[in-house]
Amino acid sequence: MTDEHPPQPSPVSAVETTNGDGTPTVVVVPVAQLRRPTLGRFLWYCFGGALPPENHSWVLHDVTCRTWIARHFGRWSMVILPVFAVYLAVAPLDFDLRLYTGIAVALALYLMAMVFILIDTDRRAVRAGYGYSQPSAVRTANSVARQRAANYQRRERLAARRAR
Repeated sequence: MTDEHPPQPSPVSAVETTNGDGTPTVVVVPVAQLRRPTLGRFLWYCFGGALPPENHSWVLHDVTCRTWIARHFGRWSMVILPVFAVYLAVAPLDFDLRLYTGIAVALALYLMAMVFILIDTDRRAVRAGYGYSQPSAVRTANSVARQRAANYQRRERLAARRAR
């Protein structure tokens, strides 16, 4: 039995750049260099706005981390829920009808968010200066790294059981 710890996927995001000769290279950005946007800029980002250059590495992290799907629906919730609340407050209908139609419209918007999830996240990365296929490549690489770490841990557990 060994005391070595299994390799953990490091908290990084990959950034694709081009060399002087035009060949693409991947540069790894540690999470420590990620700079979260302020609340105002984050709200602007939720409504589809672009962030300044100091937040571009965070944008790539936002659309490629393990929880990117939950983050996507969270961003859409920042848009849908205020509209839903205003509709409930001002629509000239009975409350039960307002509630029913508001929920139906909100669910339709969430369905639209699900349909356009890849397009929307890739568009955000492109707006931050990354290649169109970069988020998908980073998500795939992160998934492979997590799977390899899980396989390594499973093999270590099996080896420890057999050694008993």
